Amino acid sequence: MIDNPPTSPHGSACAERRSAASNAMMGALACVLIAIVIGVPWVYPDFFFLGAFGWVALVVFASRARRWVATFASLMIGMISLGIAFYWAPKSIYDTTHLSATTSFLVFLALLAWESIAFALLGFTASLLSRPCDSRGCVPGQSIVPDQSCTSSRSTWLWLLVPVWVVIEFFHPQIFGWSIAHTALSFRPIIQVAELAGTSGIAFLVMLGVVSIAQLWMHHHTRRDWIEFLIATTMIAIACLWGHWSVTDWQQRSGSADSMRIAAVQVDPSKMGSVEEMQSRSTSAAGPIDLYIWPESSLGHYHISLEDFRDEFKTVVKSEAPNPALDPYPGVPTELLAGGKTYDEGGRDVGPYRNTAFLIDSSKSIRSRYVKRSLLPIGEYVPGEKWFPFLRDWAALDSTLLRGSNDAPLTLRGDQKVGVLVCYEDMVAENSAATTRAGAECLVALINGSRFTDTTTLKQHMWLAQLRAVENRRALVRCAATGISCIIQPDGSITERLPPQTNGVIVASIPLVHEITVYTQYGEWFAHLMTIIVLVGLISFRRRRSGASAAPPQ
Repeated sequence: MIDNPPTSPHGSACAERRSAASNAMMGALACVLIAIVIGVPWVYPDFFFLGAFGWVALVVFASRARRWVATFASLMIGMISLGIAFYWAPKSIYDTTHLSATTSFLVFLALLAWESIAFALLGFTASLLSRPCDSRGCVPGQSIVPDQSCTSSRSTWLWLLVPVWVVIEFFHPQIFGWSIAHTALSFRPIIQVAELAGTSGIAFLVMLGVVSIAQLWMHHHTRRDWIEFLIATTMIAIACLWGHWSVTDWQQRSGSADSMRIAAVQVDPSKMGSVEEMQSRSTSAAGPIDLYIWPESSLGHYHISLEDFRDEFKTVVKSEAPNPALDPYPGVPTELLAGGKTYDEGGRDVGPYRNTAFLIDSSKSIRSRYVKRSLLPIGEYVPGEKWFPFLRDWAALDSTLLRGSNDAPLTLRGDQKVGVLVCYEDMVAENSAATTRAGAECLVALINGSRFTDTTTLKQHMWLAQLRAVENRRALVRCAATGISCIIQPDGSITERLPPQTNGVIVASIPLVHEITVYTQYGEWFAHLMTIIVLVGLISFRRRRSGASAAPPQ
């Protein structure tokens, strides 16, 4: 019999290094695959359930990894998945700033890193909560086998990840405005909870499903594991059943409610002859119209004191040249809502300006105005520009915009009350809720967006706005220069839309609703409740760990 030759220490070390390198490569590949699966639904919403399983894999991976590995890997997963979701951003940064192509890409990477902090916090928290008694040796990968109490604690504490994610999303300042809730828009029953708890409520349900599957994946040997899974899935099922009923109920309500007939014109105001094109499209709208709607920036820049468009010479004196809209719509049979800008005395040609929506009646009088309340980061101001003025030059901001402060809707001659949103304000939940609380019976968003040439950008803007209708149970009319103009019903369904990058007009009757939802009345109460739960839970978790550390070794 021939004995096997002894293994040398050098050979054993080489084998261990090869094994470690192989494991690291497999882990990196797994992270890339997870990131791709998570990122796809932000471009193709119909893949919501596929994306949900990507989140499940992320939670499982982070729960089983050491803390620093879970944190860094989750950050990378976030950057890759958001890079897929917002792949168009580097070109948009380059097109709209004075930055070079290379610098624009580096800025994009910096923004991705900032946005991905939420993923890193998720990974860190999942790793932390999965091992509350690691001081007694309950760390996966070590030779010590955790006792039953440790396994049970791990299974229980990871549920805290659900409210933790809601709190992370709510408090983490974002540029792109994404939420895990926006990946669920194709599954309409689940988004109805926005009427009660806003985007945070949807994020809670999605993450509850993610954690329940992740828990069952890792812990499925005891009766308690299955009971917890059934409780979580029952909660989701009840929410979906209520959502299904709610969709049907609101479709019936919308059909029987008072209505207003609108004509929303989609024409790019940056093109020559755009005003004439909008006039022609408006005139082609069939039937009686209560309100014609033109996009943001359709008109010119006017002095704040301008009261009407009846005297063209007076309009010339009180506006900036060249002004293509000295008489926006001659002979308009009813009222016109259109976007422009206003300036104060001494501000002609220099500003500062206010991004304004004008309500113009058939006598050419300006009945009322709305001034945009929320400015767009980077596009209209740069965070930190007071301390670093050169940032405005980099962002190609040559004029200053002032914020509005009035939430009140605009009242038409028929007493219909229209809540106006300008530019990306249809992504700001509080603005829609505030104008609805002030009496708005429907919402109208005036949007330019002509700087964005990628159609995915225009679609994502529409998707991000979709929840405003559900949160407030108001029809939302989006009138966008290059798209996507559409009608979003109070149940979140899109019933009319125009293709992007085309000229056209939507003529439709929209319901006027008077009820106030829980979310409209109380705002982000659910996110604040989740914050309290997280604080209490983390305090209890810390005490549990401290007690485990003080216990004598078994």
